[in-house]
Amino acid sequence: MSETPMLPRTPRQAAIDCAAVLLVGLAATLSFGPVFGGVAYLIAGLGGTLLGIAIGVLTSLRPLRGWLMTAAGVVLALVLFGPALAVPRKTIGGVLPTLDAWQELLLGVVFSWKGLLTAEPPAEGFPSLLVVPFLTLLVTSTIATVLAMRLRRGAPFAMLPGIVALVVGITFGTKIAFLPAVLGIAVAGVVIAWWAWRRAQWRTGLNEEVEVTNDTRFRGRARRQRTRGAVAMIAGALVVAGLVSIPVQPAGRAVLRDTVEPPIELAEYPSPLAGFRDWHKNFEDATLMTVSGMPEGSRLRLATFDYYDGTVYAVAGAQQSGSGSFARIGDEVLVQQSGEPANVRVDVQDYAGIWVPEVGYIQSLDFGGEREDALQSSLHYNGQTGTAIALEGLGAGDSYEIEAIVPSQPEHEELEGATVTDVPVPDPAIVPDLLQAWVATWGNEGQNQLENIQNMQRLMQNGSFSHGLEDDTIPSLAGHGASRIQSMFERDVLVGDDEQYATAFALALNRINVPARVVMGLYPDDGFPGGDEPVELTGGEMHAWVEVPFEGHGWVRFDPTPPEDNDDIQPEPEPEPDPKPQVLQPPQPPEEPADMSPDTVADEGQEEDEEIEDRSWVIWLWIGGGSLLLILLLASPFIVVGAIKAARWRRRYRAQRESDRLSGGWHEVVDHAVDLGLAVPAGVTRREVASTVEDRYPRSRATEIGEFVDEGVFGPGEPAKEDVDAFWLNVEQSVKGMRTEARPMRRLLGVLSLRSFRRRRRERRRR
Repeated sequence: MSETPMLPRTPRQAAIDCAAVLLVGLAATLSFGPVFGGVAYLIAGLGGTLLGIAIGVLTSLRPLRGWLMTAAGVVLALVLFGPALAVPRKTIGGVLPTLDAWQELLLGVVFSWKGLLTAEPPAEGFPSLLVVPFLTLLVTSTIATVLAMRLRRGAPFAMLPGIVALVVGITFGTKIAFLPAVLGIAVAGVVIAWWAWRRAQWRTGLNEEVEVTNDTRFRGRARRQRTRGAVAMIAGALVVAGLVSIPVQPAGRAVLRDTVEPPIELAEYPSPLAGFRDWHKNFEDATLMTVSGMPEGSRLRLATFDYYDGTVYAVAGAQQSGSGSFARIGDEVLVQQSGEPANVRVDVQDYAGIWVPEVGYIQSLDFGGEREDALQSSLHYNGQTGTAIALEGLGAGDSYEIEAIVPSQPEHEELEGATVTDVPVPDPAIVPDLLQAWVATWGNEGQNQLENIQNMQRLMQNGSFSHGLEDDTIPSLAGHGASRIQSMFERDVLVGDDEQYATAFALALNRINVPARVVMGLYPDDGFPGGDEPVELTGGEMHAWVEVPFEGHGWVRFDPTPPEDNDDIQPEPEPEPDPKPQVLQPPQPPEEPADMSPDTVADEGQEEDEEIEDRSWVIWLWIGGGSLLLILLLASPFIVVGAIKAARWRRRYRAQRESDRLSGGWHEVVDHAVDLGLAVPAGVTRREVASTVEDRYPRSRATEIGEFVDEGVFGPGEPAKEDVDAFWLNVEQSVKGMRTEARPMRRLLGVLSLRSFRRRRRERRRR
């Protein structure tokens, strides 16, 4: 009898199988390209593919064959190579793993899937999202290789895992596909060609086994016909795949990120505009931050608000507007804007909060300082409004650098003839009735929307300016709720600061069907001079303004606030307006809530930091739990196989009939010999089997045990229970003797071996 080969396939056949798996894995890896960008995803995906192929080949070798060994190989590859391929930034030199790398890897196995769907492409800069392509290709390539090595007639199923990996790459990607026609044609060609080759291999093997005919002429003719048919089938499949992929446009692609709601809802956070007055009251001369690289005339934006609920101007929720959906970003942001590129550096001093001051539309944002990693991992961005938040909260000592595109701001004279863009903006919940009356009187004095906007802006700039501080000559209450705006229009002269004027102006524009949003930010009173010279910004340079979208110009700034030296309470004569019909009065607005201060927000941030420090044990718990989970995963094959064999031992030992207990004991001896690698013949007598076992393992006493079993099973009557109990003690000694005589590696593999189960199954089939 010829010795069983180490690998079910010849080296040439195995090489072709592995090449097919590698090509499909390469196509699946490329499908992740649009969502990741760069080349790191290629390293992770191809690394996972090559590791999966290696694991599949090794665990198809005769000594290591078994699905439990395959699972153990996947876990071992994940632990050893996962840090370098999936989380290289947490490793030493991009290769050597660290505790942080293993922690990030284990967390990524669970959380990176949703993280990839909610991250803003390109996702390469995120710490753990590369786990998705690495783990996907590692698992699917392993399964595909194992199936290709071990299956014969069912070999075509080996390509299904690779197709699953391709589907994962597409569904977790973006609407922009990476050469869909090329990938479709390549995958279809490889899969169909490999299927045809494996089918031909299987048919050839059948012919050689049964020796149907030795007529080489007919064999050659059949081979040529099959070759022509295979070529025609492959060509047809390639043509169909190409034609099908052509009409599939990126806009029609359905991906999972379209159905997953972004994780951050800014409606849950307090509006920073509610604490506007406190920046001027408590931080008038305090340096909030130092900025360098700002373009001339630009402004440092803090937050953008588009929804007024009658109490505060805030960011609308994701259900009302896209301005409330913030997604995580990595090192880069895909931005499609025209304007001037800018490189800006911000060093934070007395500013605190989750809002990240920035300029224009950022292309990248890199934090510095001791909390660099924490801030970078908590960074979220809204590309619609161009605003960013860091959930860790900025504080003294933090810094960051921005690469951004700053759209140009046209002069209002350049807007002549331009139309207002119809951008959907949520309607305010409440508009004060006196403001409505004021709009009805002065809001339609011009010939077009631009003239109406400028007319109302000019009238508001004729009002009086006051922060309501001790050195101001005019009293002015803080806040911008409906009751505060109502009281603003009760007087002959409007009084307030940026907070009230920007709110009133945006609400007034809404009444004449002009979409508007309020922006809060910082800039010097005389504007940024431009250049790299650092500029210190204080709390007194916190401002608010209004933006209106115009066709061809984007969002254009309008400043309705009067100059700060306008502190005269005498009304200026105004032109007599044409009478306008009065509008219906809305319900009485709610009372103004207590004003919020930035100090309160800062204290909350400090409390959150203290809670994070107090709960540092959670991180160690994750590390300990992850390590324990890893140990359990590595030990799981031994635990599972050991439990199965222990259950089999108990079932045989506790059989109801004593003769069945004798047979069970004999089977235990033979099964342990089989698991230790002995080729025990099937379909022969117990005496012959015992001779084979005892020749290899003399301490097994298999011949003596076999004779005792024959006598008890085939003899008259039922064996005595005491004799059978003593027999099982001999069985235990026999098993221990065989394990003692086996080599250490053979003993270890015997613990994991399931050959005895397969042998029993074949015997049952023969019977």
